[in-house]
Amino acid sequence: MLIVKKTLAIFVIVIVLIIGGGYAALQYKYNALEKSLKNHLFNVEGYAESDIISIKAKLSGMPKFPVYVIFADDPNTKYIFTDRDTGEWTQLDPKTPQRLNVKN
Repeated sequence: MLIVKKTLAIFVIVIVLIIGGGYAALQYKYNALEKSLKNHLFNVEGYAESDIISIKAKLSGMPKFPVYVIFADDPNTKYIFTDRDTGEWTQLDPKTPQRLNVKN
């Protein structure tokens, strides 16, 4: 009986560690994406801190990690951006107005 309890305890600890590790990795990914887009908007696109209300990354189907931005001049619209794991940001929705300088 003691062996069963020890085995069950070890099994529960391993499951908790796996779930906790996955959650921590996901939070790290979210923070990295939010920081990268914020850096891009400020340093490349020329936005100021006061131009942005919020930047929030989430897990999704397509794209896998969209980043939602709410701008101060359009607080009722969530703009969706992705870097598609390339480091180059693209605005997915809404198509207009385009918030990023589009390279031709």
